[in-house]
Amino acid sequence: MAANNKSQPQKSRDTLEKKVDKISKSLSELKTLLCSIKQDPVGRSDKDEGINQRNNQKETLGRSRSAPAALTHVAFDGKLITRLDHRLQVLKPKLVKLEQFQTNVGEELDKHLSTVQSLIKNLDSSRVSSQTTFWIKPDLEGMETKISDLFYQVPSLSGKPEKQNAAEVFRQVIQKFKELEIEQKICLLSFAVFPENREVHRTMLMYWWIGEGVLPVEGAEEAVREVLKEFTEKNLVEPVEERRKVAPSSYKMNPFVHSSVVLLSKEIGIFDIYRKGKKPRIKKTVMGKVCLVEGSSIPKKMPSRDHIETVFNVSESSPDFTFKWFSEKPSNKKLMIKLSTTWFNSLKVFYLGRWERSKKRQIQVQNPQLMQCLKHLKNLRFLSFQGIQTIRSLNSSVCKLRKLLILDLRECYGLKKLPEKIGSLENLVYLNMTGCYMLEWIPFRLALLKRLEVLKGFVVSDEVYEGVACKLNYLKGLTKLRKLSIEINRDDLGVGKMMEDLVELKALTSLKVTWRRDIFIGEDSTNIKTLPDQLKKLDLQRFPHEELPTWLHPENLLHLKKLHIGGGRRLKGVGDLPEKATKCAVEVLRLTSLPKLKLGWIELKQIYFPNLAFLENYECPRVTLTPCDGTGIWRSDQD
Repeated sequence: MAANNKSQPQKSRDTLEKKVDKISKSLSELKTLLCSIKQDPVGRSDKDEGINQRNNQKETLGRSRSAPAALTHVAFDGKLITRLDHRLQVLKPKLVKLEQFQTNVGEELDKHLSTVQSLIKNLDSSRVSSQTTFWIKPDLEGMETKISDLFYQVPSLSGKPEKQNAAEVFRQVIQKFKELEIEQKICLLSFAVFPENREVHRTMLMYWWIGEGVLPVEGAEEAVREVLKEFTEKNLVEPVEERRKVAPSSYKMNPFVHSSVVLLSKEIGIFDIYRKGKKPRIKKTVMGKVCLVEGSSIPKKMPSRDHIETVFNVSESSPDFTFKWFSEKPSNKKLMIKLSTTWFNSLKVFYLGRWERSKKRQIQVQNPQLMQCLKHLKNLRFLSFQGIQTIRSLNSSVCKLRKLLILDLRECYGLKKLPEKIGSLENLVYLNMTGCYMLEWIPFRLALLKRLEVLKGFVVSDEVYEGVACKLNYLKGLTKLRKLSIEINRDDLGVGKMMEDLVELKALTSLKVTWRRDIFIGEDSTNIKTLPDQLKKLDLQRFPHEELPTWLHPENLLHLKKLHIGGGRRLKGVGDLPEKATKCAVEVLRLTSLPKLKLGWIELKQIYFPNLAFLENYECPRVTLTPCDGTGIWRSDQD
């Protein structure tokens, strides 16, 4: 009955901290009252109490074991209230942080609400199109990133304290880690070098893992997908979903899993740069891994040079101090620094460039001696200078890296020249020069790289470099070449003549061609009748013709799966309209910046490209009535 007579608690506007203080004060008063009672609260004498205890014992013997125990009188000692008050005092600082966090989240959400309302206010619904709304994409992507960060900062509502939640996640990560193959374990632990909840691109991971020797060179692209798929299924990483991507290409790790992987990596001795409450540090681990972090260029003590297998730049903007590692102190101080020829025989991965897709971190290498030192890295498998803008040329010492598998020069904007003896890199499989816009010609010895499978950023040069530059038809000897991206730096090479030089590449499955200048090429006669059967992906940027050649008409694309045509200011159509649906195999179509292309959704989907599953329509005002969203994307699996 007493339970039914309880009054409803009054709602208070006090802060959580003040509520705890009030409860603590009330508990103190209650303890004082209870401890002041000396006699039995029901008025029983000691004699009566003894009789009752004997009767209770007899009664208990007649009960089943599942029945509740007989009631007995227990003197109050105050310890219960003491424990309760202690728990409240431990809880109080956490509640203060929770209130502050709630305030911060509220302010952040108010900003996002204001942003969305502003976008709605400034957007005229009567003129909405993929062109007029594309400008809102950066705002929405920025909002998505911030909300994603908030998601991982919000405390767990499962009823468990955060420490217990983190401990449970760690236990699960340990169990899943034990289930992995040894190579997969190393792949997982490599995430310990990246900050938590940061996006990491699949290609970068593939390059790195090949360099470490934990991923096979042959079939590496499929292998890295399988590894990341298993990590995803085990909830160790999360794919970063992008609507304009057919499939995710980036991944990230949530804070709880990341902290577990960092701890695992530290215990095993692979990577060790993060410490609680302190800045990341440069340190060589027992497994010979060194991570460069912000401030590494002025360390109090340089890491030991003995048995270094990996140097990975996590956040350092001036990494050329690593030159010191290649040097020995001369016996005579007046002599120049003597270069070591033995210290770095163990180095396999030298990742000096930027791993992030974002271009915010500017990396500069000013010391030219660093390039000369590369010749000592006899066993190097992976070399990355991605995003280092101050590199003007590659020293010929790079050509002595006979075991090099991957040379990553992406976005080296200042790079103007490759070494003439680049053909000496006899084991090179991946050469990526994407974004090297100052590069005007490629040495002809590049055609000697018989093991090359991926070549990106190849420049078809003007006639001024005749005799020294590698021509497009020289590449026919690269029988293993699977992926090729070309930048055409001349005004007389159309798509037909270009394709004639490539038809002999029997392994080629992906081709991207970019004309560097906006030019117009009229008649482009060729003997090409159809694309090679093995070619599955074709990307044509700044397309210089008014019409697609016959062999590029949809009815002739019987094996191509992905087609992207962009920047063709003169392109008007994709061929005569057939009487019935074609057998075109294209599933992914991207049309970007084609102001004169005239095409309707019905003929596009039902006649030209009947197998279409993905369409990007951006800055193509005459491609009409498509069901694309505000960002110009239509997907059959989501719409």
